[in-house]
Amino acid sequence: MTARRKDKYGKPTPPIASYSLRRSQAEKLRDHQYAVAVGGAQGFLGALALALPASYIVNKRWPYYRNLPPSLKAFGVVMAIVPTFIIAGETAGRRFEQDNWERANPDQVALIQRRSDTRWRNMTLSQKAVDFMARHQFSTIAGCWALGITGAFGMIMRNPYQSLSQKIVQARMWSQGITIGVVIAAAAVTRTRMYRRDEGDVVGNMDHSWREKVNE
Repeated sequence: MTARRKDKYGKPTPPIASYSLRRSQAEKLRDHQYAVAVGGAQGFLGALALALPASYIVNKRWPYYRNLPPSLKAFGVVMAIVPTFIIAGETAGRRFEQDNWERANPDQVALIQRRSDTRWRNMTLSQKAVDFMARHQFSTIAGCWALGITGAFGMIMRNPYQSLSQKIVQARMWSQGITIGVVIAAAAVTRTRMYRRDEGDVVGNMDHSWREKVNE
């Protein structure tokens, strides 16, 4: 039996396998961050390539939009870019995790997919909505934020008794309120899903793939 090497302080050095494992985990984390950054950048550039020409065309053809202040026009462009950037980054991260998990555990992936399909079929419509929001938290926040602000802005701009500056102030207040409400709702949904998942971790995360093989 070979003795373990020691450092200059006389303490045993960690095994090479554990160092390789830590390095592997660090590489996976770096690759995941890179995938999210690339996906977000693609979404940002794609939305920018669509939003700027659209704003230019509308500015040329619609006098009402042309008379809006530049800050409000910029806000419209940002409102189109930010949700796309967030959704693209989240989607890229989820795709990276799924691809790596499928390559490492093909049998376990098939088992989990069957369980997920069964659980989804047994859910009510409200449970499906909660589950979808929890699994796509950032996309839900960005989408609801953009949709809420667009609807509020459209209603405010139809008011003939307010000046443009008053409409802008009111639209800003609505956007802040909608943002806070969506964030609170998403946090509540995530907390509920985490609580339910913790209750079922003892049974749900056990690998019973051997039982599936025997039944086959």
